[in-house]
Amino acid sequence: MRASSYWQALSQKRLSRRRALKAGTVGLGAAALGLVGCGGGEEEADTSGADESFLTPTGVKETPVYGGHSVTATRVIFSGLDLQVGVDNQPAAVFHGYLFSIDRRDESIDFQAAESHELIDELTHVWRLRQGIKFHNVDPTWGRELTAEDVEYSFTRRRDEPTSQNDKQLLRDYTAGFEATDKYTFRLATTRPYSSFMDEVGNPSYAIIPREAVEKWGDLSEHAPGFGAHILKEFVRGERVKSVKNPDFYMKGLPYVDSGELLVIPDESTITKAFETGQTDGYGGSEPNRPKVDRWKNIKGINVRTGPNYWHRTYMLKTDRPPFDDIRVRQAIDLSIDRQDIIDKMAFGYGKFAGPVVPDMTRYALPQEELREFYKVDIAQAKQLLSAAGYENGLDVELKVQNVADLSKLSQIVSQHLAKAGINVKLVLQELGIHLAQTLYPGNFEMTCYYNLPYDEPDRPLCQWFSKGQAGTSFSGYNNPAADEWIWKERSEFDPEKRRQIILDAQRFFINEHGPQISTATDTGYGAYWDWVHGVSENMGRGAFLLLGVHNWLTEKRV
Repeated sequence: MRASSYWQALSQKRLSRRRALKAGTVGLGAAALGLVGCGGGEEEADTSGADESFLTPTGVKETPVYGGHSVTATRVIFSGLDLQVGVDNQPAAVFHGYLFSIDRRDESIDFQAAESHELIDELTHVWRLRQGIKFHNVDPTWGRELTAEDVEYSFTRRRDEPTSQNDKQLLRDYTAGFEATDKYTFRLATTRPYSSFMDEVGNPSYAIIPREAVEKWGDLSEHAPGFGAHILKEFVRGERVKSVKNPDFYMKGLPYVDSGELLVIPDESTITKAFETGQTDGYGGSEPNRPKVDRWKNIKGINVRTGPNYWHRTYMLKTDRPPFDDIRVRQAIDLSIDRQDIIDKMAFGYGKFAGPVVPDMTRYALPQEELREFYKVDIAQAKQLLSAAGYENGLDVELKVQNVADLSKLSQIVSQHLAKAGINVKLVLQELGIHLAQTLYPGNFEMTCYYNLPYDEPDRPLCQWFSKGQAGTSFSGYNNPAADEWIWKERSEFDPEKRRQIILDAQRFFINEHGPQISTATDTGYGAYWDWVHGVSENMGRGAFLLLGVHNWLTEKRV
């Protein structure tokens, strides 16, 4: 029997049941490769291991085996190993530990360092830690036990460290306080009801960090002592990360593989060739397109799967200054963009219209038929709106775009759409670091194209319409008290069905604002891996971003 939805638990004000940890920590590089499937079951965490048997997607029963060396790859040149500092440092999640993650199949809690969680009231959360969890037996933690003081320190650093993640809104603005009340108990109180709290704290930037490591090195950019399933052996920035299994991992019998290596291969053709020739276990490049997937289906030994795609190509408009402070101009943009044309040209026809919440977040996404009816192309009406707004002779707009192939291609397509209505676009391509530091974060743009991170919960993407944005400030300058009311309405509702309806209705309000975020379309999500990789299907939906993969095992043993 599956554990109940954590939303139900929150609405009942209590949850103290232990959950199976079929996927508590990362198999190195698993998410970057798309090594994610579906399935899984429920057992006590400390009894999971090699005695388990799994049903494959075809119904074949398999028994996991130990050993082997996993080789994976990623195109991302991540800046380091400090998860609290950089959103691009996700590969480091393999080394760290967390209180819990969320199983997106039913929104239940996968307990990790925590063995229980209790919501005392709508404001007060209490976690009880498992006893006997050990940090890695390396300098400077040397296998010491995890305590609640480590959780308190990690939350404090996550909130106060100037270089840590800029999305500190929950801990800084809406947390009344937190503390270790005894060796194994951690308590946190919010200032107001905050139903998305568990989604927030379940993401990888809430890794539990040992104080002595930060005191020794200043940060964890090149070090990663944690209590995850793998121990760091080598890190060469921009080239590779090597790991070995943690013999003291608290999930008995896990992980299965002895060691792993994550290669950084920025070039798409090289990373594809490495996969197709069997040098890597799975594909870790950009989202595979349909022709590539069709080719792989004809290569013996390659398994291709279809899964959720949470990546979201979007446009943001600067709404606190002309021309986009006029809703008529924003609406003209929406009416000019041909989303089906985007799907045909970007995804070979295999895609979906996207609202504020991506379509593969099926529980909270607006129906496709509703989005298609709303996002109809009407160039004549777009021209009329521009003329009424004072731009009867057309409009010149500068569009700043992250310089990656699919975003620049998308923006060329959209520029052609907008030109039909008299909106002339000047494209400015920027490298990621420059785009974030000089354009997006300071709000230095008229119009910008970027990727929303692949959030698998609804609150974060909805915050583009929040006056405080996702990170405590609105990059777009959008500030609408009515929109803020919708955000707080969904955050204050703990009943799962009522909250779901609020989120759907909020999106209907947001899309009629025609900004500040203009959603386009999403591709079908694909992943691929070789047939010597097993356990993939046990991890679909488990964990936030990279909190998955310990159940993968290999039948081809590299040395």
